[in-house]
Amino acid sequence: MPHAHNDLPLDETSRVALEAEELRYAVVDTDDADEHDRWLQADHRGFHFDALTVEQLAEYRTALAGTRSIGVWDTATAEPDHPIATVGSWRSTVSLGDGRALDGWAISAVSVAATHRRRGIARALLEGELRAAHAAGLPLAMLTVSEATIYGRWGFGPAAYTADYRIDTRGLQMTAVMPSGRVHRVSAPELRGLAPVLATRAHERIAGEVPGKELLWDRMFAVSARTASHAPKLRAARYDDEHGEPQGFVLYSVAEDEADFAAHTLTVEYLCAATDDAYVALWHYVLDQDLVATVLAHLRPVDEPLPWLVSNPRAVQTIARREHLWLRVLDVPAALTARRYAAADAVLLRVTDPLGFAEGAWMLATDSDGVATVTAHDGGSGGAAVIDLGAEALGALMLGGTPVDALRVAGRLVEGSPGSAARLDAMLRVSRAPWLSTWF
Repeated sequence: MPHAHNDLPLDETSRVALEAEELRYAVVDTDDADEHDRWLQADHRGFHFDALTVEQLAEYRTALAGTRSIGVWDTATAEPDHPIATVGSWRSTVSLGDGRALDGWAISAVSVAATHRRRGIARALLEGELRAAHAAGLPLAMLTVSEATIYGRWGFGPAAYTADYRIDTRGLQMTAVMPSGRVHRVSAPELRGLAPVLATRAHERIAGEVPGKELLWDRMFAVSARTASHAPKLRAARYDDEHGEPQGFVLYSVAEDEADFAAHTLTVEYLCAATDDAYVALWHYVLDQDLVATVLAHLRPVDEPLPWLVSNPRAVQTIARREHLWLRVLDVPAALTARRYAAADAVLLRVTDPLGFAEGAWMLATDSDGVATVTAHDGGSGGAAVIDLGAEALGALMLGGTPVDALRVAGRLVEGSPGSAARLDAMLRVSRAPWLSTWF
């Protein structure tokens, strides 16, 4: 069964709704290897991944034993003991920058079999997770999504974005000075133990990061059963500062261009920097590789400083940009007072929420130190800015990565008084765009 801190009660409203569809809704007993294996296979099948091998199943069972795994079963199917829908969830934090973080409920593995569409199963799963998290006193829920058209209906908003880059390295020079310290070539397995420690420090610097599970790191470093075949291609380097302290690392692989041996493609698989010097030094290392004409970097910040580090900013091309981390506010005062703000002001947020969690009029007041108070408010604005918005927009604004005026233009929020959007934007502004560097 899941670890105690993830062991929230099964949502009764969703259970009753699914029972009316003659479906069974229950928490998976992760101590039962066969039951857990069937749930894991159903999850992978739902996302069109390869079926897990016996070795992979054993690895996943151990890694995910503490997760709250829920399944839906239909006894009328040809394989009634195999789930036709899945969801997994656990307590996690999301970073807020400046070393701050907020507790929340991470949701993953949401899948419904093609044979059971349009029966309210996804709705029951998602709303069940939100009700359980809210009842447990968690201020928000979070997820990463495979499709961007689904989760807004449950009040999730895209709060952090990522970008993919292609860098043409031919003739490119680094104009940023190489920091003191040293970059070392190391083996990926040797670096594996240190990586989460460095990532924790790096994640504290920026909003939007969610801690990775041990299985994620094992997969990233090709020491898991699922990714072991990638190990011969995976390369690693570590940056130590002038005092010999490790401050960052990069994982990468290189692919040959069969038509031109001097035009290999290097793919940055993960670059982690706990300091600015580590960031600059690791990009020096990546871009100063012989026989490489192209560097690809995926799931990177949308405001990557790299174009300012090189002689030709046009060589750094953004090839994709997408939303990545979605947030759903469940407790407005707890969520909004956890972060710091860039301007002292007051705004009355009038939030509509069909599920009721964030519904209400909330006065957000900030002082010159960036500290906020949030109180339920049923009077006039008293000179505060006034914004009408839905729960989805509130989630999108939570980390400061979504321009307030963009939502105003799109009709996702409405000013109750002229200039209110600009005032809220000044309060929410952050120095670096929020970023989540992994999936969960």
